[in-house]
Amino acid sequence: MTSRRTSAAGLLAVAALGLSACGGSDTETTSSTTSSTTSTDSTSESTTDATSETEATEEPTEESTSSESESDGEGSEGAAPAGLTDPGTELAIGKPATIPQGDDGATVTVTVTEITKGSSADLAKLKDADKYKDYTPVYVQYKMTGTDSSTELGGDILDDVDPILADGRKASTLILIGTSPFKKCDRNSIPKDFGPGDTETTCQVAMVASGQEVTGAQYAPYEGDYSDDGAVVWTK
Repeated sequence: MTSRRTSAAGLLAVAALGLSACGGSDTETTSSTTSSTTSTDSTSESTTDATSETEATEEPTEESTSSESESDGEGSEGAAPAGLTDPGTELAIGKPATIPQGDDGATVTVTVTEITKGSSADLAKLKDADKYKDYTPVYVQYKMTGTDSSTELGGDILDDVDPILADGRKASTLILIGTSPFKKCDRNSIPKDFGPGDTETTCQVAMVASGQEVTGAQYAPYEGDYSDDGAVVWTK
């Protein structure tokens, strides 16, 4: 499985904001995004397409957003190695799933804990905020819990987990790198020495247009069992 493992230390050096696009091809972006780059006192922002070097998005497959399993956490699409949540598992918000992270077989337990709608006024803190005028931020909160192998993930950011819309597509997200202007949604890295039972919170800013609703999140890597046999999906 190929991972988009990202070092928090490297991200802090870059310090940029990007808006990833949903509902299009790998090279399309939403109509309100541009390729210009601006800066602020605490961070900078830039819009990126679906092949951004910092974080990429991909249209979820039908398998990624549907499952025959119930919200009790038992997947039916395929069996995962011992200790991992099965591909195709559908969970309610508040239920945990243990998923692979990194390139070395490490795992972490993730729980989607809360989905909170913000307001367009929250985006006023961004430089050139007018280009985000058609979007409303939605804050998706996660709790990460350490496993026997999670100590290897120190400094990484939760990978391959994305908010989803009511129709199953990945939501556009505001990619926060460096100092976050959103105190409601600081995106934290996995701490060093993140051992079994240790907990940490992290957050994503989904950007929704009029008529869209964020209803959950999914773990959907680009390759491997969870790509072939179905994503792990949390829904309201």
